[in-house]
Amino acid sequence: MLSLLIFLPMVAALLIGSSCRKLPFIARSMTLTTLIIESMLVAWIFITHQVHGFSMTESLNWIPDFGIKYLVSMDGISLSLIGLTCTLFIVAMLVAWHQVNRWQAFGPLMLLTLSGIMGAFLALDLMLFYVFWELMLIPIYFMLSFWGGKDTKQAALKFVLVTITGSLLMLVSLVALYIINGNNTGVWTFDYFYLASHPITGELAIPVVCGFLIAFLIKIPGFPFHFWAPDTYREGAPAVSLLLSGVMANVGAYGILRFCLAIFPEAMHQMMYIGMALGAIGSLYAALLAFRQKDLRNVIAYSSISHMNLVVLAIFAWQLQALNGAVIQLIAHGLSVAGLFAVVRMLQARGFSGKFDEMGGLYKVLPGIGVFLLFIVAASVGIPGLGNFAGEILLLAGSFSVSPLWTSLAAFSIVLGVVYFLRAYGLAFLGPISDDNEQRKLIDLTAREKLTASIIVIGLFWVGLEPNYLLQLMMSSTKTLASIHSGSYSLIEGVINVIS
Repeated sequence: MLSLLIFLPMVAALLIGSSCRKLPFIARSMTLTTLIIESMLVAWIFITHQVHGFSMTESLNWIPDFGIKYLVSMDGISLSLIGLTCTLFIVAMLVAWHQVNRWQAFGPLMLLTLSGIMGAFLALDLMLFYVFWELMLIPIYFMLSFWGGKDTKQAALKFVLVTITGSLLMLVSLVALYIINGNNTGVWTFDYFYLASHPITGELAIPVVCGFLIAFLIKIPGFPFHFWAPDTYREGAPAVSLLLSGVMANVGAYGILRFCLAIFPEAMHQMMYIGMALGAIGSLYAALLAFRQKDLRNVIAYSSISHMNLVVLAIFAWQLQALNGAVIQLIAHGLSVAGLFAVVRMLQARGFSGKFDEMGGLYKVLPGIGVFLLFIVAASVGIPGLGNFAGEILLLAGSFSVSPLWTSLAAFSIVLGVVYFLRAYGLAFLGPISDDNEQRKLIDLTAREKLTASIIVIGLFWVGLEPNYLLQLMMSSTKTLASIHSGSYSLIEGVINVIS
């Protein structure tokens, strides 16, 4: 089943790319069909409750001479993030529906990206994880380069250069980890379960883990490695920016959560307060910059950076509530930022680039979009009952018990979020409307846009009103990760178990 989740989109991409070169509408239909089938498979796993700890493990020796395996497995954390991934790929498809005119190219690239992300969330051999990590980079680069604003090629080049630099650092650390573990234990392997049961300690642990951390922080984008994100989010097509900020950023956070905490516990403990400080400063810094922006797309970009740095704060706090809050926040942020980029696309389709000076008073002519954006703003600032509130309250409560200073500083970013989001909403949808905009015959939400909005609204209500479902799903995994911080643990049949 897990291999099917990884390779179904890849096979479909090859089929569409080879058979639909002059049939963009069929390519679009086949892409959507593949995404729906993939989502149904994931929904089946949710419904049948097959995931308890690490479950559905598939393993075979891939390159036995170097200890490299094809090892994939799923726990509550990866299942939650995979569920979000499928949802947001369908949302991205709906957002790009009419904007993309070469679905015979865009569709396969989208499916290859999905295949890489699925592999990254499921791989538990670190070399296999690296392969999928690189796989998802290539198609998203082309999607950024050929569909977006006038400066999208420069933004895509900056994105790929920064990301490749991080990837090379991770590869160096991966090889160093392999050699250190081999010399220490006599077992030459990239197996996550084995490495987590024999964590790396000593003076080499910090430089090795830093290679992983830089690569993951670039992807998040975490402070101070966030500099590529504002230009890329602004210039990319909304559907591509949606996937970058709502899905691929989660892979970076997942990497720290899954690999760095378990394999480098001593080094991560030594860097706990440095990581929390970076998360807090990054969250506040991005919030301050969001307040100064004159373009809705820039506000969304800096808002996304601010919220993702809250996740960094919580992961480095390494406390059970904080870890649970971090995962809930990843899901809620993914849904809310997808809603924001969906609104950007709705406005672009009606001739607005996103600059505030060309909008104002749009609620009068576009009330449906105005209500939807107001709902997303409410979710993003953490209104109780919606997804972001559940994530933020958990991660702040958990992080505060570890460091009141850095958590209090980060909390100011949430207050600033209320200010910059309401300012942006007021500049775009409230106040007087220009005569030109009032006289234009603008069409409010279409049926496809209503479907897009409905998916986002239902998702945010579900996470906000029923967070216990996700918490119970991931509890055994987050408990184990939190216990690593204070206890010892061993490996039994594919599950890392704590010895108290």
